[in-house]
Amino acid sequence: MKTEHIKPHSAGRSLAVLLAACAVLWTWWQIPGWYQLGSTNAAQLAQLMHVWQQAWLLGLWVAGANAVVLYQATLPLALPSSPGSLLDTRRYLPNFVFWLCVVFHLGSLLGLLLLGAGQVTLHPLWV
Repeated sequence: MKTEHIKPHSAGRSLAVLLAACAVLWTWWQIPGWYQLGSTNAAQLAQLMHVWQQAWLLGLWVAGANAVVLYQATLPLALPSSPGSLLDTRRYLPNFVFWLCVVFHLGSLLGLLLLGAGQVTLHPLWV
């Protein structure tokens, strides 16, 4: 009878998912600013900002990023691949990445709550 050894989820893969989600959110947020650098048409920039950076669209992007990070990074690190993997002593890096993911989830939730309560306003260019 053949027994398969189940390999625990990689902390590096989870960190890559977390960084990719942050990079996508940052890139999406910066596009009007990049457009401003190459354009002198203020009306087009205002229209782009009005369409691009609405609160509901930001919430949709953040919720999507949270779902990806949750299912591809946080849960695989939190749930053991086998009962014996909980006894592994070298879990410093996976634990660190797991807590980074938790901070990402809590931070984005706090940001969305503050945005919804009107405590934070969307002014992307701050110029």
